[in-house]
Amino acid sequence: MKLKIKTAGLVGIAMGIFILMLFVFIRPFLLNDAQYLDEESLRIDILRVSNYIDSEADALQRLNRDWAVWDDTYQFVAEPNDRYINSNIMQDTFENNAINFMLFINSEQQQVYSAAYDLEDGSEMDFSLSSEFIESEWANLNTRNEALIIYEEDIGSVLTVSEPILTSQEEGPSVGVLMMGKILDPAFFDTMENNLAIDIRTLTEEQDIASAQSEPLALNDQFLMDTVPISEGLALQVTKERKYYNEKLKSLNDLFLALSLATLMLVFFVYYLLDLFVLSRISFLSGQLKNIDFDQPKSLKIEKLKDGKDEITDLEKSVRSMLESLEKAHTNVTQIAYFDYLTKLPNRFSLYREFDVRTAKDGLPFAILFFDLDGFKRINDLYGHNSGDELLQQIGQRLSQADYMNEGHRLYRIGGDEFILLVPYSKGTQIISLIEALMADIRKEFVLSTVSTSISSSVGVSFYPDDGETLEDLLRFADDAMYEAKKSGKNNYYFYYELENRDMYQYMLTLKEGIFAAITLDQLYVEYQPIMHTCGKKIARVEALVRWNHPQYGIISPVQFIPLAEEVGAIRLLGEWILRKAVTDIGAWNAANENSLAVAVNVSNFQMADKENLLHTIDHVLAESQFPPELLQIEITESDTAVKDKDIAEFIGELKRRNISVALDDFGVGSSSLFQLTTLDIDVVKIDRSFLQEVPGNMNDTILLSGILQILHNLGIQVVTEGIENKDQLEFISTQNIAYLQGYYFSKPVPLELLLEVRDELGGQLPVQGNATP
Repeated sequence: MKLKIKTAGLVGIAMGIFILMLFVFIRPFLLNDAQYLDEESLRIDILRVSNYIDSEADALQRLNRDWAVWDDTYQFVAEPNDRYINSNIMQDTFENNAINFMLFINSEQQQVYSAAYDLEDGSEMDFSLSSEFIESEWANLNTRNEALIIYEEDIGSVLTVSEPILTSQEEGPSVGVLMMGKILDPAFFDTMENNLAIDIRTLTEEQDIASAQSEPLALNDQFLMDTVPISEGLALQVTKERKYYNEKLKSLNDLFLALSLATLMLVFFVYYLLDLFVLSRISFLSGQLKNIDFDQPKSLKIEKLKDGKDEITDLEKSVRSMLESLEKAHTNVTQIAYFDYLTKLPNRFSLYREFDVRTAKDGLPFAILFFDLDGFKRINDLYGHNSGDELLQQIGQRLSQADYMNEGHRLYRIGGDEFILLVPYSKGTQIISLIEALMADIRKEFVLSTVSTSISSSVGVSFYPDDGETLEDLLRFADDAMYEAKKSGKNNYYFYYELENRDMYQYMLTLKEGIFAAITLDQLYVEYQPIMHTCGKKIARVEALVRWNHPQYGIISPVQFIPLAEEVGAIRLLGEWILRKAVTDIGAWNAANENSLAVAVNVSNFQMADKENLLHTIDHVLAESQFPPELLQIEITESDTAVKDKDIAEFIGELKRRNISVALDDFGVGSSSLFQLTTLDIDVVKIDRSFLQEVPGNMNDTILLSGILQILHNLGIQVVTEGIENKDQLEFISTQNIAYLQGYYFSKPVPLELLLEVRDELGGQLPVQGNATP
């Protein structure tokens, strides 16, 4: 008889008898009794809910009677006048009495006066009853002594009461009926829920109500539920915790624990058998496992058991197999954790570990060569990311096998197209020779699967310990030096100690690190620059321009921080913030001033690279703010249309299908052509300010600008001329009679609250509702 059968048989028989007694004879009986108590508690809560609604109705009936049996009300319905309304029917009346509407109906069944307010925001509401309803319910309205819950499609269920209008002495004849009502909105039921301390859920969908009523007392392990019908379109679902059930279940669990203690004697007997047949052998196996160091794969070995051919022997074989698998997995995990999956080079974590080893071991000086690839994005854009990955792999292989990779030299890929070469410290000329050899190797042609290409690199160098003693500082300093190499024309190298303006790099680093915080901490704000009609006296639209009020450096121009946002991957979040802020501001402005002012918002090529997400963001922001899409203009930069023109055309087409206009910004300074204007469905072209700087004084510039304006006019494309700064430029553009105007001559970008003041200073107007400028 095998070990498994010997031990399992003894323990199974003893524990089986115990479990059978507990669950078959005791548990069902006790739990059924607890379930009945929970159901009774739920019925009491349902009754409390009904009584609460009845008490609200009684209070509303008493309030309505106080108003209906009143000489002033009686005279008002008999002879309507403004004095009664102004003295009594005010917003405070509704808020103080917690009602939503009052309706006065005369004896001829005509609505003399009605007033309604939304108590959540204090706004007036439209509320009236149809003449058919009044006629059909007149007898009930004129004599009703109980509340009625009616359903209005626009506002939902309403608790209403009515009372004949009599004099203060309750004398007649009645001159009509006074109705009061309270909307049974979520706030009403939230108050009910808090007052009664009952979990209540409102059901307004017919399907939900029917489903809930078809399954009364639906239950799960924690809750009981039942439904209270309120009106045709409203029901309340009351949920009750299964308190008695859970308490009883806990008691049974405690009982189980107590009985378990009684089985200890049985356990001791079983232990003797287990020790005889199992434990001594497992202890020997366990002792070996404890001596294994899982950080050292070579130690994952155990000795073979001396005797036994049963499950323990099988366990030993399984453990041996498991340890062999762990040894392989340890190698794989180390590879994943410390090596780049694409190039197989050591990664950033491996660099940190190597840095700690070198600095702790002997502290000998070494250099950090930080380099990345110039124009790597172009490779990805032109040939695809697979080609970019293949290029990175070949660079890793080529450099790793280079002649200058001596002992102590180690190459790392720390992310993207960024590499680190760790080199033992040597004389400057030797370092320079190595850098030049490395850059030369990178410049050699790479034969990829789909194309042959070449690329250059920029290198920044920092030294340990001369430049810094922590890896974070050394990497940052080397990165600064590499940035300077790129600024000097790329395909170059710089040492950190050569940098003259180190404060500037610290400034740029601070900005990079603070961009995400700026978005979340309200350090950003938007200003608006007017775009004028040709006459220069009427604002056609405004352009939204973001600013950063940095807590340390003050106001920072977007020219500085927008490229940094693109570099650190914050541009999508920043772009969404600008769009939402601009749409919200102008939407509120239009509502307050009864205008239809349009707003232009810039998007970057990084945002358009994920056009599906950008379109989803635009749709969500417009729906969220209920902003008309025809008042939004999306501006794209001319240089962004030079590549991936098919994707740009698709993006523009999606915007046009949404009735959103599209403008091409900075026209004339990028690499696009006039021919592209015939293939892109552009509404507006914004002429870059550089065209206007010497106009009209410079004849060549004047002729060139006039020609561009005429071509765009013939193509049926609206034109905005940027950079107007003096009267001569304004008069020249105005004679063309085909261009909108933008520049400091009219106004610099201003906060939204100053826009009306700017309009008044210009002596013009803003577009009124229904007359939006495209």
